[in-house]
Amino acid sequence: VLLTKDDGGVGVSAFSTGGSTKASSKASTTPSKDKAATKKAAPSAKAAGAKASATGSAAKQGAAGRVSKTASGASAKGKSAGSVKSASSSAAVSPAPATPAASAKTGKAAPAKPAAGKTKSAKPTKQEAEAARAALPKATLAANPDNLKLIKGIGPQNEGRLNGLGVNTFAQIADWSKADQKNYGTVLAFAGRIEREDWVGQAKVLAKGGSTDFAKRVKSGSVSSSIGKADAGDMGKAPKGLLSAARGGKPDNLTLIDGVGNAIEQKMFKLGIYHFDQIENMSDAELTWLSNGVGFPGRAQRENWKGESKTLAAGGTTEHAKRVEKGQIKTSRKSTDDEK
Repeated sequence: VLLTKDDGGVGVSAFSTGGSTKASSKASTTPSKDKAATKKAAPSAKAAGAKASATGSAAKQGAAGRVSKTASGASAKGKSAGSVKSASSSAAVSPAPATPAASAKTGKAAPAKPAAGKTKSAKPTKQEAEAARAALPKATLAANPDNLKLIKGIGPQNEGRLNGLGVNTFAQIADWSKADQKNYGTVLAFAGRIEREDWVGQAKVLAKGGSTDFAKRVKSGSVSSSIGKADAGDMGKAPKGLLSAARGGKPDNLTLIDGVGNAIEQKMFKLGIYHFDQIENMSDAELTWLSNGVGFPGRAQRENWKGESKTLAAGGTTEHAKRVEKGQIKTSRKSTDDEK
């Protein structure tokens, strides 16, 4: 019997006396060393379990797979399934983070709700804008206009738009009711701004000859957005011969004109336009004034209101007018017997 020693322990080799048979076996003769190795492996497994528990927070961020892999590695090294099971349980009970609900169709997270705060005003619909225009008070441009840009919130552009609606003095704005403020805000497409910036309050002070801190800054030239004047050419020119009422109490059916619906017709009445011949005789600058006055810059020229008015004033008709009289256009009205 030959005893040999290598890295694995003590080996026993046996040879037959004839030398034909050779058998070799390798057995550990150092149980105490193996036991020590087992004891050394167990703490490693426990350490792995502790590591798995420590990575529980990582599992909260979507790394549960890594924890499971670490626990499996500990099982292979330490032969201690109980310790690994404990580590897996520790990772399993860690609460998952709250995440937005995913869409069943797209798999994408649902968008988070916006934080509460100031919301943007919705743009008025065409019907709401036209109804607001029809409800505006009758306004005529004064011969001596005020510098409306002294009011905070009114720059050259808004001054021009107000001029187009017949407003060019502080006194006019100072007289606006709450309903007027709402309607002007709708027409100008910034609902609520007139009230928030207190145009009426500022106008009352300015109309009496007073001033405000903002007006003083404008006059000193320190407010760049309030420098310049509204373009009078773009605003057009109010025609002469505007009427306070229809001749004989019988207005023409202006909705027979293409581009003029019921709401715009009412606005035209407020401007002092009741008859086809008034529009027929307008200059280009006056047509610009009319378009701005009803809130649709350029429409009178684009849709040939002057040409159609000339035809209708002479007793003729147009394709659009025929459709109106047949009731095919809901935003216009059929002529009454007095209007035919």
